[in-house]
Amino acid sequence: MKPVAILGASQTRHAARRDDVNYAELAFEVVSDLLTKTGYSHDRIDTVITASSDFWDGRTISDMAVQDAVGAAGKSASKVSMDGAFALIYAAARIRSGKFRTCLVLAHGKASEGDPRQIANAAFDPIFQRPTGIDDHAALGLQARRFLERRKLPNSVLAEAAERSAAAAARNPNAHHRRVGTTLVADPLHENEIAPDSDGACAILLGEDGPVTLDGFSCATDVHGLGDRDLGNGGVLPLAARAAYRMAGVDRVDVAELHDASSAQTLLWSEALELSNVNPSGGAMGAQPGFATGLVRVTEVYERLARGEGRIGLAHGMTGFVGQAHCVWILRRGS
Repeated sequence: MKPVAILGASQTRHAARRDDVNYAELAFEVVSDLLTKTGYSHDRIDTVITASSDFWDGRTISDMAVQDAVGAAGKSASKVSMDGAFALIYAAARIRSGKFRTCLVLAHGKASEGDPRQIANAAFDPIFQRPTGIDDHAALGLQARRFLERRKLPNSVLAEAAERSAAAAARNPNAHHRRVGTTLVADPLHENEIAPDSDGACAILLGEDGPVTLDGFSCATDVHGLGDRDLGNGGVLPLAARAAYRMAGVDRVDVAELHDASSAQTLLWSEALELSNVNPSGGAMGAQPGFATGLVRVTEVYERLARGEGRIGLAHGMTGFVGQAHCVWILRRGS
């Protein structure tokens, strides 16, 4: 059976607000760019998988608004209401099934059209946690504090990690360039130590023959309740990574992109994966466009491998709060 290959990838520029487009137009923008890059047209694409959220898009069956943009008319199309890295599993499975030769994957996020903290609150346990007003930033603060206390580290390591991410993002033309202050948002995390809410989209075209292949993957999900798992360690991420490494038959990578929603997660996920140099793009600390964030990580790794900057890469996406579920992809550039 042939491996699944990435034929091309594209991402928008990410920003705090993209008032020039609605999210359907944002999807059209990135898909159009992908088709231009690859030379493909909609009639050469067999099937489509999208990643979006009814909550974030403010409508039911949120993928319906992007069906024209992805050319889904008359095709088998489906949606994953999770991070785009998980949607890529669905898409790759369609190629490996032998029924489809090409699959377009699209993920988008437009946080500026809603209240991110209020939307995030709706995903917590409705009986015990949601009524407290907890949101994703508060959960990140709890995780960061547990991480620091467990390792007996000073708060300054969070600022140092954030500075490294910001320096990398400054070299990335697609990053969400922002002016950040040092306001305390969720103790011990300050504004500059939390990934920004971004508007953006990402699209990847999969097929059977291409310069970079998807050689291994795994995903793992932890329990939902914040009090039911130790937030100060890598949780199920190492489990997912080991399985992905095993499938790909590798034990090291040349480039790694992690979904880090805070500078504490930059350190935490790096430690869990035993990686020292991560996120040359700035990671999610440089742009966090909703469900597109993990697919952007895959795109960043793909583009670097395609340019010859290494042969093996790792891309990480997550969904759920403070790393409840993780997805790890191993990419390989052909010789």
